[in-house]
Amino acid sequence: MKIKGEEEFVEMQINRWKPINILIIEDSEDDYELIKRRIRREGYNLNTMRVETAEEYEAALVDEDWDVVISDNSLPQFNARSALEITRKKYPFLPFIIVSGTIGEEAAVEAMRLGANDYLLKNDLARLTPAIEREIRDARTIKAKNAADRALKESQERYRLLAENIQDLVCLHSPDSTYLWVGPSTDRILGYHAEELIGLKHLDLIHPDDLKDQEINLFEQKGENNGKPFSYRMRRKDGVYIYLETMLQHVYEGGQLIRIVSTSRDITEQKLAHNLLTESEAKYQGVIESIAEGLILYDDRGHIVTFNKSASRILRTKTTSVRKFEKELTERYRFFKPTMEVFPLDNLPSKVTLRTGKPCSQVIMGVKDRGDLIWLSVNSEPFLQPNDRIGVVVSFSDITEQKVYEDRVTAVARELTTLIDTANAPIFGIDWNGRINEWNQVTAKITGYSKTEVLGKKLIDEFILDGYKVAVTDLLKNALRGKEVTNYELPIYTRTGKVVTILFNAAPRRNLDSEIIGVIGVGQNITELIEYRERLEMKVAERTKELNEALQKEKELVALKSKFVSMASHEFRTPLSTITFATNFIKRYKSKLGFDEIERKLDKIEEQVGHMTYLLDDVLLIGKSESGKIKLHRVVINIKDFCKKIIEEVTHSTKQSHKVLFSIVTEKKEIAVDEKLLRNILINLLTNAIKFSPGKDKVLLDVICAHGLLNMQVKDWGMGIEKEDQEKIFEPFHRTNSAGAIQGTGLGLSIVKKAVELQQGSVEVDSEVGKGTKIKIQIPLVDEKDISN
Repeated sequence: MKIKGEEEFVEMQINRWKPINILIIEDSEDDYELIKRRIRREGYNLNTMRVETAEEYEAALVDEDWDVVISDNSLPQFNARSALEITRKKYPFLPFIIVSGTIGEEAAVEAMRLGANDYLLKNDLARLTPAIEREIRDARTIKAKNAADRALKESQERYRLLAENIQDLVCLHSPDSTYLWVGPSTDRILGYHAEELIGLKHLDLIHPDDLKDQEINLFEQKGENNGKPFSYRMRRKDGVYIYLETMLQHVYEGGQLIRIVSTSRDITEQKLAHNLLTESEAKYQGVIESIAEGLILYDDRGHIVTFNKSASRILRTKTTSVRKFEKELTERYRFFKPTMEVFPLDNLPSKVTLRTGKPCSQVIMGVKDRGDLIWLSVNSEPFLQPNDRIGVVVSFSDITEQKVYEDRVTAVARELTTLIDTANAPIFGIDWNGRINEWNQVTAKITGYSKTEVLGKKLIDEFILDGYKVAVTDLLKNALRGKEVTNYELPIYTRTGKVVTILFNAAPRRNLDSEIIGVIGVGQNITELIEYRERLEMKVAERTKELNEALQKEKELVALKSKFVSMASHEFRTPLSTITFATNFIKRYKSKLGFDEIERKLDKIEEQVGHMTYLLDDVLLIGKSESGKIKLHRVVINIKDFCKKIIEEVTHSTKQSHKVLFSIVTEKKEIAVDEKLLRNILINLLTNAIKFSPGKDKVLLDVICAHGLLNMQVKDWGMGIEKEDQEKIFEPFHRTNSAGAIQGTGLGLSIVKKAVELQQGSVEVDSEVGKGTKIKIQIPLVDEKDISN
């Protein structure tokens, strides 16, 4: 058995070579080194620091966790007393040892009173290390005791506060439930003072109905229900039963139950609320079960909390277990979009709402297990759980029949749309606001606008002519009121600006509820028909005009014939009379006449016959031109020789009464003309010029052939033509007032005009009474190569 000195020695040896932190207050460097060597000689791994002032000392205390402080008694700027005051304010248990060269007994006693743990002389350092070890050990003991005292005090304070402020009722019972001690909460919970319950049995206050179930659990289970709360009704002092929730703690000694600790709290409000909640839940569950829609509740982790019978019925499952139901939804069923694409599981309404906190409405989803495909309309809404976390409630209804019906309707609508789009007739539709919502291929082809270009545009503003907008607006309003419109000729614009006409039939467009939602129009492009009708009307008008012109020509021919008869009776009478007279004269006096006399009479007859022939030729030419029977027959002639021949012929027929002055300028000698018509033109012009310039001796003929034109001018210096006659001189059988007794038929200039016009030429007249007349002829020439053989 070790004695106390040996134990301290062993402990000291164990502490050797251990680190030690010592703060030294010393102004002498030699004394500081002496103390350090002394401590290290004792086997300590020394960590030390020397300070000389209060500021250095305070800073060193903060910077390091020191085991002990060694201080000289007096320094030039600091002393042990000041150091003790600083130390004990912040570190009351830090060992403080004074080591001084000289210290009086009174000073040593004062230092101990102020809190120094020991004092030594510098010439007696043999006690230094034992003193350091003792003080460190004692400091630890004091610290531990102080901590224990503080903990005890805190525990006592907490117990006091707990006993005074605990809301629960804490009681101590004997094994038969008799109250031995009652907590202060009894006044508030049971209405009894603590002393009123001492000696009473706890079981005597329990409701008889609850006592049957609770008696064994309360006191006869020998601690088996320790820590397990149970509830029951207990009678207050005022006779009212309240609900308590109690936990029991059985205390044993030597295996024998000696007392029972009960902790009870009033749960009347919670119990009543629970009963109401239970009743509400029962009603709620009844409501849920009576709902035709399927309902599934998910918690904040996405697990199913509950579901109703309608959910099982709609999904064709018989399970009533939440776990099995959730497993079936995950493993047994497949989900589809209305397009029959697989519905991504992350996009299911429950997951979307749980992820975003936002509801999903009317999500159409196909669900298929091993049976038929079921179509559901799904809604999901977030709700707040009792734990203040967001759950999701999903409701869904079976719309399989509706979906099948809608698919059929959609198929019919698709077929109808295809029929409308591919129909061989323009079909277009508008809504209530007059905006285009239907536009088939034929309409697009007719107008040049595609369906995508016109959808949403107003038909009236974009395609209807200004003059028709009011009428078409009224027409469409009638259709929107339920009236049908038939066979309306509707002109509309096309992309190119052209107007096409549609024979339009409009009818109201209705939805499934027979409500009018717009107008659908079917038409027929009658643009070509209208154009054909217009062309036909034009042809009829032209034909009528031609007939009128023909009739007019017929009338003119009749008038011509009448004039011819009148002229013939006048013009032919004189030559016929002359011929008759000459013939009779020769017959009567032929035996008496000489050869020369007979020759003269025959010449006279021949002259008159020639005049009549000339008259007949003119009449026949006018008749042919009026009836359109004259055809051009161009031949190549030498224009100069041709003109000279005509001049010679005219000069001879007029008995050389006038000289014809002739000039010609031509690019080429030969030209292509209708020789017969040109002959008539020149003979008539030269004959008229000579005939209507009596007393004069010359007429002029100028011919210019250049630049593809034949220009001829015949001029006389005769009597001229009055202005009122100048506009009529080209009419057949017209004779001027100044013609007088000058012989003629009035056909010459008419023949000239007809002959010129047949060759696409023109005639100009410039005449002045008493000064003469000038007539200009211009005829376009053709290339000789263009004449057909």
